[in-house]
Amino acid sequence: MKANTTKNAVLIVLLFAVLFLTLYNLKVSSEIKDLQGVFKQEKKDLKNALDEMIKDYTDVVVRKKSLSKRLRVEVEKMKNLRDSVAKLEGNNYNLIRKYRSKIASLERENRRLFIKIDSLNSANQALAQENVITNEILSQKETVNTELIEKNKELEAKVAVASKIEISPVKVIAMKERSSGKLTSTSRSSRTDAFKVNFDLLENAVTTAGKKRVYIQIIDEKKNVITPKGKASLNNGARIQYSDSLLVNYNNTRLSLVSFILVNRDEIFKGKYTISAFVEGEYSGNSSVSLR
Repeated sequence: MKANTTKNAVLIVLLFAVLFLTLYNLKVSSEIKDLQGVFKQEKKDLKNALDEMIKDYTDVVVRKKSLSKRLRVEVEKMKNLRDSVAKLEGNNYNLIRKYRSKIASLERENRRLFIKIDSLNSANQALAQENVITNEILSQKETVNTELIEKNKELEAKVAVASKIEISPVKVIAMKERSSGKLTSTSRSSRTDAFKVNFDLLENAVTTAGKKRVYIQIIDEKKNVITPKGKASLNNGARIQYSDSLLVNYNNTRLSLVSFILVNRDEIFKGKYTISAFVEGEYSGNSSVSLR
């Protein structure tokens, strides 16, 4: 009887021991599953954080080459770290803490770099605005300068016109020389020894006073210059032959001019002769005389 009692007691102890071990194993197994779940979630959180950071860096467009290169380096570092996190196995929480520390460091670097990018973008926007304003100012100045140039040209043209010395109508008389040496008028070509040409320089308060060059040209019906004395250049670039040249002192008031141009009567033929006047390189007027 005593032996049976002892045997029963041993069985009860064994049953309790088995039950305890079973419960303990269940508890340990549950804790391991919980830890594994936490570990997986930690890995997921780390990966998500890295993915978000990579996206932020990738979306940023910076024109400065040095900064763009640095961004690419940072993106590669984050991608490598993300791949390392994805390969984690088991329950190595020391590595999880290590990676969390690295991510925190990257986030700090991220903030510093993005602040720098924002500053650069703001500076670039300010420079762009300054360029727009500068271009507008330059455009306005160019327009003003163009207008001033045009106005100056118009003013110069008006001054040139106003400065031109006008003349009175040109008067021409064919002259013959008497035996006494006196010159009298004639209408016959065979008796013409000279042309008397006279006209006035009119008053002009705008032009500069001083010495003025006057050319007189006589041409026949065949456009031949009578008794050419030389050649002169006009203000328009043309060159003429002249029959007489006068240098007069003009004081902005009316000035009468008379020229006697001697000719060889053997070279004067029947027909029309045109006499033109040029003052200071400008054509001023003409007249004509017909000889029979």
